[in-house]
Amino acid sequence: MDAPPPHAGRLPRTVVVLGVVSLLTDVSSDMIFPLLPAFLAARLPAAPLLLGTMEGLADLVSALLKYQSGVWADRARRLKPLVLLGYGLSSLMRPLMAVVTAAWHPIAIRALDRVGKGVRSSPRDALIAHSVDAGSRGRAFGFHRGMDHAGAAVGSLAALLLVAVGLRVEQVFFIAAVPGLLGVLALLLVREPERPVPQASAPGATRALAPVPRRLAYYLVPVTLFGVANSTDAFLLLKLTEEGAKPEFLPLAWLLLQAVKSAVSFPAGRLADRLGASRLVLTGWSLYALSYLALAWARGVTLTMIVIAIYGLYHAMAEGAEKSLLTALVPAEARGRAFGLYNGLVGGASLAAGLLFGALWTKLGSTTAFITAGVLAGLSAALLVVLLPRARPPEVV
Repeated sequence: MDAPPPHAGRLPRTVVVLGVVSLLTDVSSDMIFPLLPAFLAARLPAAPLLLGTMEGLADLVSALLKYQSGVWADRARRLKPLVLLGYGLSSLMRPLMAVVTAAWHPIAIRALDRVGKGVRSSPRDALIAHSVDAGSRGRAFGFHRGMDHAGAAVGSLAALLLVAVGLRVEQVFFIAAVPGLLGVLALLLVREPERPVPQASAPGATRALAPVPRRLAYYLVPVTLFGVANSTDAFLLLKLTEEGAKPEFLPLAWLLLQAVKSAVSFPAGRLADRLGASRLVLTGWSLYALSYLALAWARGVTLTMIVIAIYGLYHAMAEGAEKSLLTALVPAEARGRAFGLYNGLVGGASLAAGLLFGALWTKLGSTTAFITAGVLAGLSAALLVVLLPRARPPEVV
């Protein structure tokens, strides 16, 4: 297992500002997301399958763009315009959920939202990776994920309060446009660090790119399998609904989940720098497997909420650590495409995860769906232990 040296310095301005952008963007997103399952279920038929299709297809659209945006990131002299374009598009699309009247409407809106995510994700991750040294990667990605989850918690709380004072769900969706716009404006404060950019061999020629190491496949195989297990968290809200939770309780449940993720992500990033990112990834995936197996048999709102809170630790431990580990496995000149492969494969696997989980729930019930996802996650953790040593560069094996 890896153990890069710890680093105690402050995070650079670029990482901090990108964290603020992520926070504001997720305030906007999560003023909508926790209300969406019940909102759609009240208006459209077959809500579990619709949610699975919507989230899976949206992630597939995002995945198709993530690798290409990684190629653009490795070729581009500046990453900031790509990041700005991606966040801007998503912020325009989300509030349109307020006007859906047919099943294809939320699917199309969510897909366009994810186009923005596909454009921005790989350049943004590469920008973070280029902004810090090896001993701070875990903290940088952990901080970013923590701010992301903090925004989700604030957005959930805002949704809860706005609904409590009598606003309609549609009005909450429109108000969500405000923090999204502020996040886009905050991007103007980002300063790009110096980074290696390939040079053309002759005037007018395409700049040659450093190859992405083939050994990276040994890491991406278990990552992809875990992606098939890792269905959208919207199903957790649907599980609460199945157990009898009222619609107005769902933003509070979402708030608790995001608060757990936010509170633990940055400390988990420090642990990744100290103990090694691979240990945090393995722990997070194992926790996911155990949580989903527990959700298969959890009954009642209280017990389900306890398991969901424990499940939130998976996000905090694994998400930033996965990216920190990926950064260590590839040269700096190939990071954009490496993040593109990673984000693209995870997004593509999300389509399979959403369709599989939604179909299993619809046909066989929630218990079968949660058991299947838990087993797949456990197999992914075992495969990571077997294959990761082959993915490492010779100097860190």
